[in-house]
Amino acid sequence: MICHIYPVSAGNSYQWKWRSDDGKRKSSRAFELFYDCVEDARSHGIDVDIERAHEHIAGEKLNLKIVADSRPAAPGKA
Repeated sequence: MICHIYPVSAGNSYQWKWRSDDGKRKSSRAFELFYDCVEDARSHGIDVDIERAHEHIAGEKLNLKIVADSRPAAPGKA
């Protein structure tokens, strides 16, 4: 079985989840690191084609909004 790895919004950034191509199996949580998501899928018996995953992710249009921290920097820190 092959899976789809996809980003999910996590506040000002994103995390990763996976689901099987048939939609019957999916990750139980989101992962901060892509690699951890891949390893979780593999530990559940899912075959991960890294090249296909990268191509699929690169083809998606992410709708993320990253907002700069507007608080002033602490003295001595830039």
